[in-house]
Amino acid sequence: MSRHGQRSSRLRHRPSRAVPSLIAGTLLLAVGVALVWLAIIRLVNGAWPALLHGPRDWLAALTWNDPALRQIGIAAVMAGVILLLCAIIPGGFSALTIDDSDSRAGDEAPPVQERETVMTRRAVARLAKARCLQIDGVGAATATATTRRVHLSVKTSLHDPGDLSTRIIEAVRARLEETGLSPVPQVTATVRSRD
Repeated sequence: MSRHGQRSSRLRHRPSRAVPSLIAGTLLLAVGVALVWLAIIRLVNGAWPALLHGPRDWLAALTWNDPALRQIGIAAVMAGVILLLCAIIPGGFSALTIDDSDSRAGDEAPPVQERETVMTRRAVARLAKARCLQIDGVGAATATATTRRVHLSVKTSLHDPGDLSTRIIEAVRARLEETGLSPVPQVTATVRSRD
């Protein structure tokens, strides 16, 4: 991914915040389904369900100065503030920066323009896995990447893997350095022999 524009704006790939969205969506969906179910029962029977009599009587007995009402209000405000902060505060930088200063050394670009190239964590993991699969003795591999670390889980048909783990780490690290990642993530590998 790269961005080339007139303004000097930095490209920041932020996470999509799928987990808070899923939690909030699931809770709102559950409340909506419950309200629709209660409304249908009210329309069909002409009265509210019996399971609401207890909570209704408890809510009717509450006064404005009741501590239970204050606790409900505080919990609602806290939930609202947390959801608001999840929506407003940007997530952490989740892409890895590529240092392409060597490739632009001969270019005559205006000083106003700035270009930043990044790789997603998924792309780094795929690159590491592809390089790992090219090494002799590797049967299968999976890779996970964060902004600071790349971990490879390798399966081999060798009974004695020997220095396979070291060869994998060195080869993958060299490939990531060639790509220009800055800084290069720490590479770790777990090698398991197939039975």
